[in-house]
Amino acid sequence: MIDFDKLALGPCMETFAEPARWQSGRLGDWVAITGVYDDAYYPLDPLGGDDGMGGVHVTTSRPVLGVQLSALAVEPDQGDLIEMRGKMYRIHEVQPDGRGGALLILNDATGENDALPGDYP
Repeated sequence: MIDFDKLALGPCMETFAEPARWQSGRLGDWVAITGVYDDAYYPLDPLGGDDGMGGVHVTTSRPVLGVQLSALAVEPDQGDLIEMRGKMYRIHEVQPDGRGGALLILNDATGENDALPGDYP
């Protein structure tokens, strides 16, 4: 069996990842992490469709951060905070890739002043 996390994801992170800070509701304090940032484009249907591939072809961008899960103390959760490139983001969705990584879909959280949401054990 191929160790994708060690052989592919690890070297990719060493080459392309940049520093960030992460605040998990489970950990409390800010933690230094690295990840591959992108402003990913995706289709959008302003008339209510799911995939944007209907009659209206509109695209938008959304910031995402690719992370190596084995480098994190706990898995990230929706609502956690990410700070990078001088901006604050809140994790909208965590999409594990099944190979040791996850894509964090981010929302701009600049100007938010509330604590992390959710009740953590």
